[in-house]
Amino acid sequence: MDYVNFDVELANLNKILGLKLDSDKIKDCAIKMGLELIDTSDDGEKLQFEVPPTRADILHPCDVIEDIGIGYGFNNIERVYPPTNTVGSFQPNNKF
Repeated sequence: MDYVNFDVELANLNKILGLKLDSDKIKDCAIKMGLELIDTSDDGEKLQFEVPPTRADILHPCDVIEDIGIGYGFNNIERVYPPTNTVGSFQPNNKF
């Protein structure tokens, strides 16, 4: 059972979550979820997380981003309306 490291780009993390988090806040959120921020690049744009073997649900960097969002608290993210409105419906082939 080994620890696994995942590299996550700070810009990608903030884009997916819709937030502007710095590395200190990300570290706090990671600790809540049992992850450890072990390294940041010199410019601070890449973060490396160490995932323990007990977290078998984390398979990709997007899973790390999801855990940061959970640690931050999805209820703490400001609600905004999307820039475009659409109406969904069934495709004729799927409805058949």
